Amino acid sequence: MTALHPKNWLISALVAVGVLTFSQPSAQAKDLLVFAAASLALPLQEIADSFTTKTRHRVRISLAGSATLAHQIAKGAPADIYLSANQIWMDYLTKKLPLVASSRQHLLSNRLVLVAPAKAIQPVGSLTRLTLSKILQKGRLAIGDPDHVPAGIYAVQALKRLDLWPAAKDKLARMNNVRAALAMVERGATPAGIVYQTDAFKNSKVSVIYRFPAASHEKISYWAARVRHKNGAATQALFEFLLSPAAKAVFKRHGFLVN
Repeated sequence: MTALHPKNWLISALVAVGVLTFSQPSAQAKDLLVFAAASLALPLQEIADSFTTKTRHRVRISLAGSATLAHQIAKGAPADIYLSANQIWMDYLTKKLPLVASSRQHLLSNRLVLVAPAKAIQPVGSLTRLTLSKILQKGRLAIGDPDHVPAGIYAVQALKRLDLWPAAKDKLARMNNVRAALAMVERGATPAGIVYQTDAFKNSKVSVIYRFPAASHEKISYWAARVRHKNGAATQALFEFLLSPAAKAVFKRHGFLVN
């Protein structure tokens, strides 16, 4: 057997190292899946794109009501990170998944507003049964389904606290998530709807006609948690990025309240 000349051996070694060096980055890039409350759609996509540019990890986002997503995760849906629009559904998963319990973090806050199609109704300083009845007339009030959608749960709390429930309870248009409730108002399918202030933020299709007092409902809290150990380092990097000042600046620019 002919021995390799030292120079040839060095070249062979460098080639082998080069193959490994150039093959590793593509192998390390991960596909990450985030399950998130529908109200986070716009800022979350911006944050995900920024993260992908920095790390080459690809981020897919599945948007729906927090309850729907929580139930899917509990049944084994392969989400890496879960973002909930209230504490109830994060608590639900905390009892089922140890990683959710150990990683959960408060992320954001929001406000609740009454919206109407753009320029259709003048803003009101106070909301009474009579005022709400005049706004709705024979139409319906679009809200997230209060049986499971956080925005709808907050909306019902506010309507009851402000003694507006008798005028609203029989006129609800219950939607699968808050973005669907917003779409009803945008299309003029309902004369009004209760959504988050971020849904109306810089939205030319709707006008905010009333801002619900913060004390009229439980604090609107968004929570983030890791769901599974697969893609560990990449998932942790994305999780930390979501909690970073850079991400919070994006959320704030979209109208969310950050700590």
